[in-house]
Amino acid sequence: MVRVKVPATSANLGPGCDTLGLALNLYLEVTADFAADGASFAFYGYGEEVIRNEPGSNLILKAMQKIFSLAKTELPELRLTVKNNIPFGKGMGSSAAAIVAGMWAANYLLGHQFTSSELLHWAVEMEGHADNIVPAVAGGLTTAMLYREKVLYQKVSLPEGIRIIIVVPDFTLPTEKSRSVLPEKVNLQDAVANIQKACFLLASLQNCDFKNISIAMDDMIYQPWRKKFIPGFDQVLFEARKAGAIGVALSGAGPSIIALTTENEKNIGKIMGETLKLYGVSNQVLYLRPVNSGVIYF
Repeated sequence: MVRVKVPATSANLGPGCDTLGLALNLYLEVTADFAADGASFAFYGYGEEVIRNEPGSNLILKAMQKIFSLAKTELPELRLTVKNNIPFGKGMGSSAAAIVAGMWAANYLLGHQFTSSELLHWAVEMEGHADNIVPAVAGGLTTAMLYREKVLYQKVSLPEGIRIIIVVPDFTLPTEKSRSVLPEKVNLQDAVANIQKACFLLASLQNCDFKNISIAMDDMIYQPWRKKFIPGFDQVLFEARKAGAIGVALSGAGPSIIALTTENEKNIGKIMGETLKLYGVSNQVLYLRPVNSGVIYF
């Protein structure tokens, strides 16, 4: 038997599309064992209805199937229990967590045939981008780079005392839909501005210098297109900054909105949630912490 736990993640942090990601203390837990008396599957938490109505969408099983296939072994009948505390389809890395959990669980059942580097490569390949997968595997704040079919990454130290607020709207925004509105070509000036901001953001966090993080997290390329799906987005950002957030951005592909702060987190979250409600969007406010560990067996 194997038990795997994978954290939620928030990708991009504004300008770092497909590059930056942050692991958070909200988890997907998977228990898997060989089933001598017939396969069984139990799912609890976010996404339960989706999995029940669309069993073919189960990324955990798909990821396990991929690893068994790479091991040239047929996927056996399993007893699988899933507890998911990560909001489903909200820009918090639920698909990355499912892929990582499935691959790491399968590899354990296979007697650790594959290395973590191999699993990471296949997970990124399955997800299609590295920004959520890497922090789900490594934990912490990460910056990822794909080079000649290799997944390279670095972890960046986060200052103690950083608090995370995520406002989760009551509607889903599939990554495919969010990506469909992105331009095929971007203005050179905007591209340079985003590179500057991503580098500045990492340096600011590393140096515990928060005074310009709000500017550094103001994405010039992707967020202007994606925010159209979220009523009141600009006002939520304005009110969060006014209330003391040091930086605010779309969480991953959305529709959730992430804010970083060092104080007054409850007040900031309350204001963000209430502002979104003024635009007719019911929501949930989560108060989270960064975590330095990614996928673990427990």
